[in-house]
Amino acid sequence: MKFVSIDFETANRKWDSACAVGMARVENGKIVDEYYSLINPEDYFSSFNIGIHGITARDVANKPNFLMISEQIWSWLAGNLVIAHNASFDVNVLKKAAQKYGLVPPKFSYACTCQIAKLAWTDLDNYRLSTVAQHLLLDLQHHNAMSDARVCAEIMIEVLKQYECRNMTELLRKTGYKARHG
Repeated sequence: MKFVSIDFETANRKWDSACAVGMARVENGKIVDEYYSLINPEDYFSSFNIGIHGITARDVANKPNFLMISEQIWSWLAGNLVIAHNASFDVNVLKKAAQKYGLVPPKFSYACTCQIAKLAWTDLDNYRLSTVAQHLLLDLQHHNAMSDARVCAEIMIEVLKQYECRNMTELLRKTGYKARHG
């Protein structure tokens, strides 16, 4: 079992305004590496988004922009299964931030732990990251990109254990969930 979880926070409603990224690499059912960076989005911060994650323009003023950390991100994602909670959001942030700097993201497949959690635990009130984390008794500092990525990885590890799967291919076969390509 090998995959990478990812989470972005954005400065405003625009998907190309990534202001933080967290990633966790999983091998053999354990998180083996983590990466976190604040990102200067070179854009404004909305009070709504600041209220969600607490990151301000001052926090990222001297941080790298997306272009400066893209190679690091690409090395984690290229050719891997990438997971995220509400994956379409994070994949779109990645694509739009790359597009902003004229970059082409690497090829990868991705899966959504929100959708997968719906298959695994049919009795939850909702499938927000905080709800699934609470159900699994996982420590979550919600909207901290590293904490969100870590919990997302732990959710996937737990689902794979629950379904007695050694890898995502087995999980896909047992549940009918379809991974997408980024």
